[in-house]
Amino acid sequence: MAFWNRESEVEKQTRLRREQENQDSLEALKNGGLPLQAVHRLKEARANSDRFFTSDLTSNEHLLTREAGYEPIGQVMGSAFYKVSYRAYYSGGWGSTGELTLLSHAQLAARELAVDRLTQEAKLLGAHGVIGVRLKLGNYDWSANLVEFTAIGTAIRIPGRKSAAEPFTSDLSGQEFWQLHQSGYWPRAIVLGVCSYYIYGTYQTRALLNNYWGSGRSNQEISEFTQGFQQARHIAMDRLKADIRRAKAEGCVGMHIDMEVEDIEYELNDVTYHDLLVQFIAVGTAISHDDQPQPPPAKTLTMVNLKDKSKSLIQIDNIRE
Repeated sequence: MAFWNRESEVEKQTRLRREQENQDSLEALKNGGLPLQAVHRLKEARANSDRFFTSDLTSNEHLLTREAGYEPIGQVMGSAFYKVSYRAYYSGGWGSTGELTLLSHAQLAARELAVDRLTQEAKLLGAHGVIGVRLKLGNYDWSANLVEFTAIGTAIRIPGRKSAAEPFTSDLSGQEFWQLHQSGYWPRAIVLGVCSYYIYGTYQTRALLNNYWGSGRSNQEISEFTQGFQQARHIAMDRLKADIRRAKAEGCVGMHIDMEVEDIEYELNDVTYHDLLVQFIAVGTAISHDDQPQPPPAKTLTMVNLKDKSKSLIQIDNIRE
């Protein structure tokens, strides 16, 4: 190394420390954890929580959190880049109808990894839970079958409430969480049900689609596609129910469903075939009755003084049922 490019002892130690931190961060990520820089940042944010907070709440949601008595702490996020190499499973046609279990498990594992990292960030901030969690899926043209799952939400704290072992996660909005909490319920966790299902088009289906011998002239249902789609839904919902039971919850609210149907076109012996790949994803928030119920909100009682007309109205605040 030329003398003008030689690094000082301080620069060398700094470089070695950064290289070690990068290596430690990679090991933490392999084990499902967070990068060291994120851990340091969150611990610093918790120590300085009285200074400011970050959130993705709307203005109305923020004002409602203050009125309801819970505090936003900071925006938290979990992400995972995942290689989902499912094309090799059915290149040239899968040949049969059924679930692609490896693809289902990959889709589910990637989402769970993102949500788990979001929960770890909330725990480092000392939060009771995370509201408004949004799950995003990103695809990239420069790498086929590479997907990015991202979970983003706002960590909150409720003064006077005992902390649980793990913060809850919820895709409910600020208003929805407030209504749920006021009614004596508590969110437990985001629950997921995922199924990737391949529907093979048999000769009868190909005859209808390609109008062999005029068989596709009349309007009629393609029963194989309908049955396959319903089976994908059934498997996904069974997994969602199992997730609710694992969360020790009573049910699921705020559920939404994402469905994708991909046409799989391929050729064999100069004949074009069309199969379907169905992705059925159900997401919601598992809830149960709150084991730390809060007192009902205070009300104002208005009374009429019939004896003294000059003081006809008397208001008594903080009346509780």
